[in-house]
Amino acid sequence: MSEEYKEKRKEEILETAREIFIKQGFEKTTMTDIVEATGLSRGGVYQYFSSTDEMFRHITDRNDQESKKWFLSLIENSSTAWEAVEKLLQETEQDRLSDGIGFGVVQFEYFLNSLRVEERASYLMKRFQFLREYFSKLIQNGVETGEFKPLQPIDAIILFIMNVSDGLLLYRLMSFNRLGPKEVYVSEQVEALRMYLKAVLQVEQ
Repeated sequence: MSEEYKEKRKEEILETAREIFIKQGFEKTTMTDIVEATGLSRGGVYQYFSSTDEMFRHITDRNDQESKKWFLSLIENSSTAWEAVEKLLQETEQDRLSDGIGFGVVQFEYFLNSLRVEERASYLMKRFQFLREYFSKLIQNGVETGEFKPLQPIDAIILFIMNVSDGLLLYRLMSFNRLGPKEVYVSEQVEALRMYLKAVLQVEQ
């Protein structure tokens, strides 16, 4: 088998796993579920992935690399540092207003169930540091250009952004099919985050 064929097969398996994780949750999904859904033999799947954990991490790591590219592109293609932050807030709002449940619900489930599992917790900490690094680049960019003059430590500002963003996602998932974005006040909470960032970064507009 060529490397191209192997990569294509891996991507097909991962896409199937992603769909099943979203549909029935990470903890309820077994390797048997994924093998049956792919239509491959057990050995045909196990030669690429040994567990659902490994599949989850491949999907998550791939998503994080896409996020990395997006963050860097955001900084590079924005005329000001605040414009980049505005684009981030707009993206967050649009995502939290969407009706469907995406891979975010799987990540929440995995993370919450992994806090007491040392090997998983170590992976989660590495991912947290990865995400924090790229949020930091967004804020640091404005500091370096003199556009931002933070009133709080940058790490504290970043954690607040992440907490609001993750909190909105979690609440939307909990209330899915029960409450709409208006009842959750998605836009209003994103606007509150925008006002906080303008104040704490001392953005002059």
